[in-house]
Amino acid sequence: MIGVRQFLLLVKGLLVFRRRVLVYGNFTVVMPRNVRVGRNCVINHDVYILGRTGVEIGDDVVLSTRCMLLDAGLETSSVRGRTAAHVGRPIRLGDRAWIGAGAIILSGVTVGEGGIVGAGSVVTRDVAPGMVVAGNPARPLGDGLQAPAQGGSGSPS
Repeated sequence: MIGVRQFLLLVKGLLVFRRRVLVYGNFTVVMPRNVRVGRNCVINHDVYILGRTGVEIGDDVVLSTRCMLLDAGLETSSVRGRTAAHVGRPIRLGDRAWIGAGAIILSGVTVGEGGIVGAGSVVTRDVAPGMVVAGNPARPLGDGLQAPAQGGSGSPS
C-alpha cells in the first residue's frame, strides 16, 4: 500500500507526462507539452526539466536527484537590459540512460542508449551509447557499462 505522498507524486507524474513514471520526490517541468517520457522511467527529488524546445526521454531512464535538463537559454550576444532572445535545441536521452545527481544536460545534447552521466557533471556535447562521462565539462571516462534495468526496487541517487 502506498502512502498519501507517494500517491500524490504518482498522480503528478501521470498529469505531467501522461504516463506512469516512478517518482521519488517533487520535480519541476516548466513546459510539459514539449517533454516526452518513455516507459519505466525514474524521476528523483528536485529534478528540473525546462522543455522549451523539446526533451525526449527514452525507456528505463533514471533522472537522479537535482539533475537539470536545460534545452534552452539566453543568447548572450542579444542581452540588452531586460530583454534577450531565447535559443535552444532539443535534448534526447536514449533508453537506459542514467543521469547522476546534480548533473546538468545542456541544449542540443543527446545521451546515447545506456549512457551514464556522473554526479555534478555539466554535459555540453553528445554522449555516445554506453559511454560514461563525468566532470565540468563532462569528459568520457570509459565505455561498456550498462545502466541497470529498472524494477522499481529503490531510489537510485
